[in-house]
Amino acid sequence: TSPVRLTANQNPRHFLESDCGNKSPQSSMVKMVSEAMVSLAFLTVSVAVAAASPYVVDDSKGLGLRWEGVGAISGGGATTKLLMDYDKTVVSDILDFMFKPNFGLNLDILKVEVGGDTDATEGAEPSHMHYKGDEDYNRGYEWWLMKEARARNPDIKLYGLPWGWPGWLDPSSSPDKQAKNVFADPKLTANYTLAWLLGAKRVHGLNIDYIGQWNERDAPAPYADALRAAVNSSELAGITTVLNRLPHYPGTTDTPDAHGCTQYAWNTTDGSRWVDEEGSIYDGRSARCLARCVNRNYISGCHTATFQWHLITSFYDYLPWDRCGVAVANEPWSGSYEITSPTWALAHTTQFARPGWRYAAHNSGVYMLNNGGSMVTRLSPDNADFSIVLEKMTSANSACARGSNPSSTATAEDVTVQLQGSFLKAAGKGLYLWKSNLSSSGAIGENPPDEQVFQKQAAPITVSPQGTFTVTISPEELFTITTITTGNKGTANIPKAEPTFPLPFTQTFDDETISAPPKYWYDQMGAWEIQKSPTPDHEGNVMQQVVPVWPECWGYSCTGPTTYFGPSTIANNIEVAMDFRLEDDATLTLAAAGSYAGTVTIASTGDWSLGKQKGSGLDFKVNVWHAIQWQISPDFQALVVDGKTLANTSVAHSPAPKTATRSSVCDNSTFPVDLSGKQYMELNGADASITTAEACQQACCAIGEECHVWQFSLHPSEKPYCWVGDGKHGYAPDTKHEYVSRGRNLPIAGAHLEMQLSRYVFASVDNFKLTPL
Repeated sequence: TSPVRLTANQNPRHFLESDCGNKSPQSSMVKMVSEAMVSLAFLTVSVAVAAASPYVVDDSKGLGLRWEGVGAISGGGATTKLLMDYDKTVVSDILDFMFKPNFGLNLDILKVEVGGDTDATEGAEPSHMHYKGDEDYNRGYEWWLMKEARARNPDIKLYGLPWGWPGWLDPSSSPDKQAKNVFADPKLTANYTLAWLLGAKRVHGLNIDYIGQWNERDAPAPYADALRAAVNSSELAGITTVLNRLPHYPGTTDTPDAHGCTQYAWNTTDGSRWVDEEGSIYDGRSARCLARCVNRNYISGCHTATFQWHLITSFYDYLPWDRCGVAVANEPWSGSYEITSPTWALAHTTQFARPGWRYAAHNSGVYMLNNGGSMVTRLSPDNADFSIVLEKMTSANSACARGSNPSSTATAEDVTVQLQGSFLKAAGKGLYLWKSNLSSSGAIGENPPDEQVFQKQAAPITVSPQGTFTVTISPEELFTITTITTGNKGTANIPKAEPTFPLPFTQTFDDETISAPPKYWYDQMGAWEIQKSPTPDHEGNVMQQVVPVWPECWGYSCTGPTTYFGPSTIANNIEVAMDFRLEDDATLTLAAAGSYAGTVTIASTGDWSLGKQKGSGLDFKVNVWHAIQWQISPDFQALVVDGKTLANTSVAHSPAPKTATRSSVCDNSTFPVDLSGKQYMELNGADASITTAEACQQACCAIGEECHVWQFSLHPSEKPYCWVGDGKHGYAPDTKHEYVSRGRNLPIAGAHLEMQLSRYVFASVDNFKLTPL
């Protein structure tokens, strides 16, 4: 979702000011947060009459462009997966906050990923065609989500966009060879996209309003032409608009457009004035970013719609870009969820202006404010209602993940508004004030207090006989002044439940829906879905990997089929058991990510390994079910296949010797655990002068025994070269082994399961169990 790509080994949490996933507690960030903090006291708004040099709001000289709405994205990739695993009552409450008119987010446009069986940032969404001749329009969850959105708001617009593509569109791809040219036959690929649109209409009764070409990349012109021709010659002609590539993260400036946006047609509906992605940051910082951008995207860039990436964070928090949605719902077993402050920052616009309203003209209701911040005004088509949105975001505390973030500071201001023309007439029905103080730290997980956001002032605003009123707005505040009376915040009915993942856990898949993603599993590559058992000796349903060709990749990962299970807090003292069946030669890999346990590999050739212990001669034939048991504890691990114990070995994680203190030896014996292949998260940057692994290790020793991990790279995802810390927040895979890293006495809160195949072949899982030892 961003123009800057992370390679598989890069840790997105090291991107301090450019990335949603950052959680690093570097001292520089702590300093930034402390300096950026402002008072959390909710300031009282004073309303008065008359002031010098008012901001005139008038339509006598015409209006600006047509407002097209706020959008949000489900996808890029698999951002909404865990939502479908919640209890139906809880899901309904969450979806009300997203889509119900005059309530919560009140979203105008829902943009969804057209799944391509490949990682599109966090994970993969399934294609409607895994291979040529295959069609299934019930896979995944986007169909369900779009229907839920339309059920709550029939006027919501729907927009589909591919990120990655299934490999069969490239004739040179195979189970072992990644697709590289899915546009080899433009008409074939256009018909593939058309099939998704027709499936939405014929199977689900959904007319898709917009279809994009390829996220953040230029699709070849022959494909664009073929797609338009295919849509225009189908039953979707005049219904679905094929979009060009749209801008992502343009950012804002403090300078209004020089032409006042008069150089553009006022009534475009082709997406040409949209910002296709914005935000991509977390919690209170996201709220401030969006408050600034939704206003200033129009003032400085003439953009008439802004899309927030992403809608709901419904994926595990060990994946990149966590908490970047307007809500967080990633614990379906507990029912817990959060409606975070970005929802209310956007609601200041969405609840009080419908798509089709018009902006006021620049300098007649659209302004950069004198003391920083901005003001936009929108008028209904019948001139009967209007809304003014004022924001006073300071640049340092509202930085988005990408794009231009102006280096300006807002200060308190008495904003006097002079209403004229249709605005003055409409104000006669009453004028109301909704206000938010979006002050909070810039840290992940930090939001303004709920009672501080989206609050309606009890008394209406009094407009003077001359048509003026004054409000006092301070830094980090967001106001909506409106004639609309239907605004509603609502209350989240969040179940009080234990967040710990329930153990023991058994999954037979028999009570799950065919073609749906399995409950609590999260695909990174390929597609693992519920299917009928391929053999009569395993009755009922299984979880099956069903992608036979390596897809054209888009995101951070491009491995063989990969899926994750559970949060990162599953106990380390556990047995993982399953029945497993390959339908072609491949190697199965199992990992307890975040634990000391070694990785398991089992190949159809009979080769196997558990950590550094290896063997061969195992009877692990294809088209045969095999029982796998893997026991993991802090002290030992064991692997049993078809009742035969292959390995039972101790785990190396011993603490530092008592002699390893600040005044004693500091070498590899001090840090006995080799952390190769792991990039630990949320470490602290060491001295920038450190340029060797040995010096990095010495820096950790100098801190004392509270330093459990050091890692060094000449090519880090972010400088410095040396990072040190307690290691308690886990790690991401360092697949290119760019980091040298060692540890001692590492605290382990838990782990999650990762399962991967070496090739794109069909494979099935049944009778999955997690049992505490």
